[in-house]
Amino acid sequence: MDKQSKIVAVFIPALNEEDKIGECIATLKKTYAGSAARGFVIKTILVDDGCTDKTVERAQTAGVDHVTHHPKNLGLGAATRTGMRTAYEMGAHVAVKLDADLQHDPRDIEKCIQPILNDAADIVWGSRFSGDINYEMPLHRLWGNRLFTWILNVLTDYDISDAQTGLMVFNRNYLSKFQILANYNPPQQLLIDASAKQMRYAEVPVQFNARTTGQSFVTYRYPFKVIVAILWVLIYANPLRVFVPTGIFLFSVSCGVAAWNAYEYIAGDVDLLFYNWGTIIFFALIGLQVIFFGFIADMIARRTHSDT
Repeated sequence: MDKQSKIVAVFIPALNEEDKIGECIATLKKTYAGSAARGFVIKTILVDDGCTDKTVERAQTAGVDHVTHHPKNLGLGAATRTGMRTAYEMGAHVAVKLDADLQHDPRDIEKCIQPILNDAADIVWGSRFSGDINYEMPLHRLWGNRLFTWILNVLTDYDISDAQTGLMVFNRNYLSKFQILANYNPPQQLLIDASAKQMRYAEVPVQFNARTTGQSFVTYRYPFKVIVAILWVLIYANPLRVFVPTGIFLFSVSCGVAAWNAYEYIAGDVDLLFYNWGTIIFFALIGLQVIFFGFIADMIARRTHSDT
């Protein structure tokens, strides 16, 4: 390896992907066999997330550089966490998360790492929706993607077109400080975490193909897991975005009830001004407390982030 070449660690989370993992590793090695001349070398990592088939054996036969094991299936978030940590420990300058099923074209990796190699971004998302989706995505998945992308645009400082991508790239700086709290939906968690840490974000259009083997983990239950995990991460990473709007809403309820009471009193419909005083005081106090807790949580979060 040329001393000037950057190490790009491609980690592949896998749960029983024996049908495609060998082809995935072999394609990576063939595609980037001469990449040192272009300034980087690819190292492959298999994250065995509790496989019970021949995934590990076939990856090793295909020449995977490193294998790390989970004793049981922990989830894609946990596997991504392990892959990122392993890449950092291997000394990678860049880490790439790639799915084992080859829905993402490994040739797109080179495009996605360029913003980081050029020091123009800290994290890069391969966007399917600004690229090409080469099959008819089921409507529930399409609209689910659109919904969560909109949510992440609201919750972060980024301009995101694909918050659910399986092709993600990270520089070494972010690898040293990232946090994935939940064991599901790593793309959304990482977007919130990176935004809170003021990491630079970029997108690159990529190809996306139909899955031909195995079964997608995305089911009708998935959105409920995602929402819970997003709230959990958001409260930790950027509590003001949760507590302040919630507190303002509760305080607004108090103001609304007070205004309605005042209207009825002025109109002569009731004899007592603010006759719902218990409700008014309750929502006002709760709203102010929630806002106060938000500022306390934000101070704690800022101190925690500065120590990582």
